[in-house]
Amino acid sequence: MNRSWGEPPWRADEFSPGPPSLIERPETADIVIVGGGFTGLSAAYRLAKRGADVALFEAESLGAGASGRTGGLVLEGTAEGIRPDADDCVPFLKRLVAEEQIDCGLELPGCWLIGHGDNGGRVLPWYDDNRVIHVAETVTGGVVNPLALVRGLARIAAKAGARLYENAPVRRIRAEPLSVAIDGVTLKPRKLIVATNAWLDALLPNLRIGVRSCLTFALTIRPLSDTTRSKLGLSGHPFYTIDQPYLWGRPLYDGGLLIGGGLMFGAPDQLQQIDVNNREVRAVFERIERRIHGLNPALADAAVAARWGGPIAITSDYLPLIGPLPENPDVIVAGGYTGHGVALSVKAGALIADAIVDGKPLPSWASPAR
Repeated sequence: MNRSWGEPPWRADEFSPGPPSLIERPETADIVIVGGGFTGLSAAYRLAKRGADVALFEAESLGAGASGRTGGLVLEGTAEGIRPDADDCVPFLKRLVAEEQIDCGLELPGCWLIGHGDNGGRVLPWYDDNRVIHVAETVTGGVVNPLALVRGLARIAAKAGARLYENAPVRRIRAEPLSVAIDGVTLKPRKLIVATNAWLDALLPNLRIGVRSCLTFALTIRPLSDTTRSKLGLSGHPFYTIDQPYLWGRPLYDGGLLIGGGLMFGAPDQLQQIDVNNREVRAVFERIERRIHGLNPALADAAVAARWGGPIAITSDYLPLIGPLPENPDVIVAGGYTGHGVALSVKAGALIADAIVDGKPLPSWASPAR
């Protein structure tokens, strides 16, 4: 995991361990998956469970990118709203976690959509951007320990027969004829799934729908007393603003609070070199911390426990890419979830697997050729 981005609060060792990573590179694989996050592991599980020969390659450790560094907000649909095949992502995740007994701290009390100003709805005792904050709506959603979910998906994928390889960066993808170059081996799979989200452009630079890579930043506040939580009007609901300036957050399992805001855009290779201690990033954290301290007098002296960043990908129309490359339908890409990637990406992995095994069409609204 990229330590220069700081340490997120997630401790997967509090939950069930994942499977050991394989070391010896395979000589063949019918289906290759690039990316060991929610999408790739979900697809690997679903494909292997249905008897497919699957090998997954992750450049670092499983969940080292967006999946393990997300804030763990579980949201329904896409960033642009509900779409066909993306209208039951949260129930789908809930069923999978229950059926496979994945211990990942999944809680689904709903999610607050909050806005600045007293524009109706419940007014919270919060103050941001010189305005009060109100709850505009409570929608389907909740929270999860994202790294534990990654570990759980890896465990069930490996149990189903998928081969998982960590620290195995893919160096080159050739669409025609299809080949995947990993250190020491070049594979020629029948199907390829590129599920690298914020790093799609690094391996597939000619995507028709552009993906803007960025880092999103968050702070965690040390555990708050019951009295402080009561003064803040906190419940178990995560939240995010439906207006500007953007703010999002969630309660933590230990009684602390996670709040994020602020993005830094750049090319994948540039973002990989970002250090949370550099001047520009420190300024972002300082702005977030000032906003936290100003939300309510009870947070004026709140102690920060951690500062970290994680990659996300934003598309021009705020809809993800889930579908085959126009130049080669045997290459399926997935990413650009625009902040809605937890439940949606797990569902996307299943949709991709079903498309490969059963020939089911993937959603046209998410096509890379749109």
